[in-house]
Amino acid sequence: MRVMKFGGTSVQNDEAIRRVISIINNRKAKAVIVVSAFATITNKLVEIINCLKKNNYISVKAHLDYIFTKHLDVASKLGLGSDVDNLLNEKRDEIERLTYALNILGEVSPKSTDTILSFGEILSSKIIYHAFLNEGFKIKYVDARDIIRTDANFTEANVIFDTTNELIINNCKDDFENYQLILTAGFIASDENKSTTTLGRGGSDYSAALIASALDAERLEIWTDVNGIMTCDPRIIPQAKLVKMLSYTEASELAYFGAKVLHPKTIYPAVEKQIPVYVLNTFNPENNGSEIINLHGNKKILKAIAFRRGVSVINIQSNKMLGAYGFLSKVFEIFRLNETSVDLITTSEVSISLTIDDNSKLNKIINDLREFATIILLENQAIICIVGEGIKNTSGISARFFQALSDINISMVSIGASEVNISIALAERDLDKSVRLLHKEFFENYIDEEYFSSI
Repeated sequence: MRVMKFGGTSVQNDEAIRRVISIINNRKAKAVIVVSAFATITNKLVEIINCLKKNNYISVKAHLDYIFTKHLDVASKLGLGSDVDNLLNEKRDEIERLTYALNILGEVSPKSTDTILSFGEILSSKIIYHAFLNEGFKIKYVDARDIIRTDANFTEANVIFDTTNELIINNCKDDFENYQLILTAGFIASDENKSTTTLGRGGSDYSAALIASALDAERLEIWTDVNGIMTCDPRIIPQAKLVKMLSYTEASELAYFGAKVLHPKTIYPAVEKQIPVYVLNTFNPENNGSEIINLHGNKKILKAIAFRRGVSVINIQSNKMLGAYGFLSKVFEIFRLNETSVDLITTSEVSISLTIDDNSKLNKIINDLREFATIILLENQAIICIVGEGIKNTSGISARFFQALSDINISMVSIGASEVNISIALAERDLDKSVRLLHKEFFENYIDEEYFSSI
């Protein structure tokens, strides 16, 4: 049994859904199918929430018209009939009542936000389920809110693993005796009071990994619109190579530092059960994609370059650090109280440099830090991270890295915290140029065909 997750572009219209059905039909395997909302729909739902906050109900109705016209059109082109039309119209009545009430109240809570956002996955999963039924598949629909349990941290809910594992097993495992396929929605879950929660943007990958882990799947497949994980973002490096094979650690680092193919949390449930993860292209299903496994004896070579824009570098300087204990604790308590995570960090005798990419509480953080330290803030920065098992201790990698960027002003360097990556911060205006220089240095002249492909 495998778990197959299809993202928004993979299910964006009737043609894409037919392609998904063909892929699954050709594989002849028992599978749990996890689907995202149709492409653009989650963004439309976010716009609805923003319009409600601005008391702009006319625009809310316009967005709802777009959403339901699109879904009814897809259902019609798939030939799903009046029952699905009635279901979609019932869902429209439901969200219209909700948004009308929120407009009257003039407030949109995180709980209401999750309820609104959930409609994208609910609508797509219902349509795709009926499309499979229409093609004669023996398929069961499972509401994701019945199998993934979280806390009540709405919009970024934390999974309660023991309960979730039990619910997935009870609702799915034995059903493969009677069904070839089980279909559910990604991204959405519920708390212990059965209120709808979400796992954060990109959380459909995480949903799929949780299901794969609980059911001891033979493999987890992430189907998207690219051939797999590339040596760099093809939008900057059109000649980027396909990385055929990565370790769990390498894939996790790439996901965290900006590679968009995988959600950062995705890999961890699979790692626990040593489940192979495959990143595959819905629009090129014959391509073998990228395989993420527990690589023993992995060659110590650079695998890929990731980056993240919109970063701030905070330099914290204070003579009180000299010989003092508790100073770092005091600094990080400020970030904890302001619910802001730190990405990179370096320290010296009298200073700390760190980066954050959530600037929503930046002013409060700076003011709090200035009570006991001198602060130098660098905004409009970016992070570049090169990833590969053991590269930190591989002779020559660091030298080549910094030599390639010899004409670039680097704001911060992070080496040593991980065996897998070397990271820097630099002005965002220098990002594209720097990425091109690094890719040319490490990937243009020679690639190991065991790990990379030009296709």
